[in-house]
Amino acid sequence: MFRKKRTTAPAPAVQSDQYRLRSTGQRVTLLEHLGGGDVRIAMDRGRAGRDDIVSARDITPA
Repeated sequence: MFRKKRTTAPAPAVQSDQYRLRSTGQRVTLLEHLGGGDVRIAMDRGRAGRDDIVSARDITPA
């Protein structure tokens, strides 16, 4: 008569590697964390990809 409702565990939070530069709003991909609060990012510029090192404070999650 009464059924026990099944509850599913919440999906684990998946950390995305997609961020935006605070200054321009351009979407970038986080490649790695470097020491001293810096990160290495990759960005698309037209047909060519480019990587750069910026401060971790200069990016925000997309």
